[in-house]
Amino acid sequence: MNRFLCRASFIFAGLLMLAACSEGPERNVEYTIYTTQSSIELIEGEEFQITASPTTQAFAYETTDAKVATVSSTGLVRAISDGTCFINITSSEGLSRQIPVDVEMLLLLEGIDLFNKANLTPVSSLSLLGGQTIELGTGAVPLNYNEKIPFNLIWESSDEEVVTVDERGMVTPVYFGNAEITVSVVDKPSVKKVIPVEVVENPITTIQVEGNLVLTLNKKQTVIPVLLPSNYDVRDPSLVWHSSDESIVKVMDGEIEPVGLGSAVVTVSLNSNPAVFTEIAVIVAFNPGTLSRSDWEIVDWNSCICEEPQYVSLNRTPEKMLDGNGTTFWGSKWDVSKPFPYYFIFDMKRAYKIYRISITKPTNTAWRGNIKSGYFEISDDRVTWTKLSDWGVESNAPREHAFAQDGSSARYIRFVISEAFEYKNQAIGPASGAQCDIAEFNVLGEE
Repeated sequence: MNRFLCRASFIFAGLLMLAACSEGPERNVEYTIYTTQSSIELIEGEEFQITASPTTQAFAYETTDAKVATVSSTGLVRAISDGTCFINITSSEGLSRQIPVDVEMLLLLEGIDLFNKANLTPVSSLSLLGGQTIELGTGAVPLNYNEKIPFNLIWESSDEEVVTVDERGMVTPVYFGNAEITVSVVDKPSVKKVIPVEVVENPITTIQVEGNLVLTLNKKQTVIPVLLPSNYDVRDPSLVWHSSDESIVKVMDGEIEPVGLGSAVVTVSLNSNPAVFTEIAVIVAFNPGTLSRSDWEIVDWNSCICEEPQYVSLNRTPEKMLDGNGTTFWGSKWDVSKPFPYYFIFDMKRAYKIYRISITKPTNTAWRGNIKSGYFEISDDRVTWTKLSDWGVESNAPREHAFAQDGSSARYIRFVISEAFEYKNQAIGPASGAQCDIAEFNVLGEE
């Protein structure tokens, strides 16, 4: 009985297990072709190997457009031309799959564009001044090339004694001359750009020297010229010095030697370009010096602030131009200005050779002065006057101006002011007068 029950229980348990299995979920297994790529993108000329599975089956491959891409019997796809198509795959057990293929046109790296990094302008050649550098930028031609070549570049100079170039494209001139800069692609040296480079002179355009000279006989003076622009760069900056009369002055390398009484002109010019020159008028005197004004008089004038009663106490009379004090000065008629010209007649009490006339503006206030141009006349009798020279200044800022003369002899000097920088009425101009000041009037000369 017990043996029967055991057998019955075993049979019952087995039936339950079978019943449970028969009620489990239904398994739907999909049978298809698997590939390593679901789509393929290629550039003309490229290849791609399709790997299909399951490997227990054999596969056949076919393209829908052999003008775009071909496929071999083993699944090797080759891109032919720009376009799209499909690769159809079928298995020996009747499975199939379609893979889209996109072929892009091959764009070769064909050239290099150069441009100035500072302003992005294209560069096909360079002309550089000494000391002037330029950094070149580059661009691929075409910019959207897809050839499998990195845009890595090499820079070279054909003559590093003329110009150098570093790995960033920084071009630096070394010396005057001509060379070429070449930039090329590391992995495709046939793609390159060559530009001519000329390192040129930054020419000297101006020679500046101190004003006209009054020298004492047998007392040498050295003149140091200033060459402009200050950043000039030339092969030959040497100067040529010449005296118009070597019986009066001799000159060598800027050293002027007075050897005789009289006047001459010293010319200094560029050795490489004589058209760039300047001249120095030289007067050689026996004993030139600033004349004593202790007995001088201003015997006539036509404008003074002292003419206005409210300003008499300022004591800004013409005689202040002879007192040797830069803080005291003459002032023109102030509130009701007189029209130009203004003039003064200086009586030096005896005849002198006049080599230079200097005018000093008040030193205590920068805006004072306001005299721009005029002229000097000379006379021995205050009746007959001869024009000595014109004078003019470019700015009111300097406190002193000196004007060279030719050594003419006279007792009287008439100093005339014709123009100012600022007028009482700018629209009217000189006829409206101006507020002017002068502190000192001096003459360099000798008897």
